[in-house]
Amino acid sequence: MLARFAINRAALRAPMVRCYVAPVRSEGATASSGSFRTREEAQENQYIRRREEEQLKALRDKAKKAQEEVEAQEKKVAGLPKDE
Repeated sequence: MLARFAINRAALRAPMVRCYVAPVRSEGATASSGSFRTREEAQENQYIRRREEEQLKALRDKAKKAQEEVEAQEKKVAGLPKDE
């Protein structure tokens, strides 16, 4: 029994070594590659450019309608008799 106790104590004193493997996630490996990042940035830039063009077109249409309204009001004012 004393021999068994000595073995158990020796096992407890032995240095514990853990082997870690760096976790490799497939999305992390792909996203960190240079060509994928470049492609993703290009797609984002294209999306942003299209979105800005749509917003700019909407603003131009709104400005055009506002200008037409101003011109219509100016015609109404021009047609009124002048008070002198």
